[in-house]
Amino acid sequence: MFQNLIQVDRESDKPIFRQLADQLIEQIREGVLPAETKLPGTRKLADLWGLHRKTVIAAIDELVLGGWLETLPGRGTYVAAKIEILPADFQKEKTVGNWATLPKVPDTLSRKLRLTTEKFRLDDGLPDPRLAPSAELLRAYKTAMNQGNIFLKYAYGETLGNSFLREVLAEYLNSSRGMKISKDQILITRGVTQALYLFIQGFVKQGQKVAVPELNWESANVNFIHHGAQLIKVKIDEEGLDTDHLEELCKVNDISVLYITPHHQYPTTVIMPAYRRVKLIQLARQYGFYVFEDDYDYDFHYSSHPLMPLASAEHGDYVFYTGSFTKAISPVFRVGYLVAHNDQVDLLARIRRLVDRQGDTILELAISELMQLGLIQRSLKKNKRIYEQRRDYFSSLLESELSSVLSFKKPEGGMSVWGLFDEKIDIPELSQKAHLNDLYFQDGAQFDASGQKINATRMGFASSNESEIEQSVEILKRLIRI
Repeated sequence: MFQNLIQVDRESDKPIFRQLADQLIEQIREGVLPAETKLPGTRKLADLWGLHRKTVIAAIDELVLGGWLETLPGRGTYVAAKIEILPADFQKEKTVGNWATLPKVPDTLSRKLRLTTEKFRLDDGLPDPRLAPSAELLRAYKTAMNQGNIFLKYAYGETLGNSFLREVLAEYLNSSRGMKISKDQILITRGVTQALYLFIQGFVKQGQKVAVPELNWESANVNFIHHGAQLIKVKIDEEGLDTDHLEELCKVNDISVLYITPHHQYPTTVIMPAYRRVKLIQLARQYGFYVFEDDYDYDFHYSSHPLMPLASAEHGDYVFYTGSFTKAISPVFRVGYLVAHNDQVDLLARIRRLVDRQGDTILELAISELMQLGLIQRSLKKNKRIYEQRRDYFSSLLESELSSVLSFKKPEGGMSVWGLFDEKIDIPELSQKAHLNDLYFQDGAQFDASGQKINATRMGFASSNESEIEQSVEILKRLIRI
């Protein structure tokens, strides 16, 4: 019995004593070696398996330590008496039970994670990593790691986020966005997605109605639906969210939350004018719903001065404001923020602690140093000029090369163009062909929450230089065969 019990692979990287131990455990689990089975002595096992006795002893000691075997003085080594293995027939019967079946992924979570691997990119509107303040961030990161009280830096920190970063960020938001907040009104998150998730956990109940633009960020829609909310679609037009339509919906629906990107409406990039912003705040007061304001690329506005966020107005405690450093640095650095009333932030921090004890303290310290020194602000200012030039060049190429099949409005801000293609252009097919030609090009399906199957998509220009933009447009033109 014992002679054929073990198969040793001498070519394996796993130590032989570990192979012995693992295989013996498997034999015990399968009932081949029942409880209280006596094992031959280590010298006998070594002879049976053709191994050095010390190797066998090491495996046996490992199993004794783990409780699989027990050594009885003067009697030998046995499979532990307390190990009870269910009969094989019972095990086989239970494998068809519900507990053994793999979970079915809900349709809302079945989205594919599409990574950008192509040489050329007309992406969702991402920054150019070549323009990120990488050297400055590296120096700040080293400083954060090595200077000051390392016992404090390397210990657990505040769930709210690093206090210094929240203080510097409050000053920045107050000066750049006309807000009037303190650091206690800021929760540092791992990006906007986590901020939205925490908000839903704290303030949206299952079955409640949430208003979203009919064209919207897919991740926001999925987040709400996954938590059991009912989406109410609000029309959008050339001025962003249609507040008159929102008012009509409020009259017949008990709306609890409005998710909105007013500064550069996602995905169409249009800016909500002041009169609609005023009406939106009035509707929130009148009907008592929360406003979740996602200001994902506020810093990149090219026409005069950007409009102030909804959160900069006097609104009580029903506007939640979120943003991140994705556009300022890179998506790889997962640092964002959520601004709300002190008590609301406190609640969300407590919820965050259940799944994420704290953020990356060292990274947060590094970013706070860059902000205090004004390096991120200067980088934003420099990059904004570059992105504006790229926007102008991209727009001119679209107009000169693709105007017969594409209509668009040059965006006043942001990092992408919203393009409406002629009906004869099959965007999903064009997207697949672009991929085969080393060009990342979205098919637009993820933006349409209305089910209208619009023939439009976002085309990011910021992550490409002018040469890359030119080649990207040339690939599109060649594929469309204009």
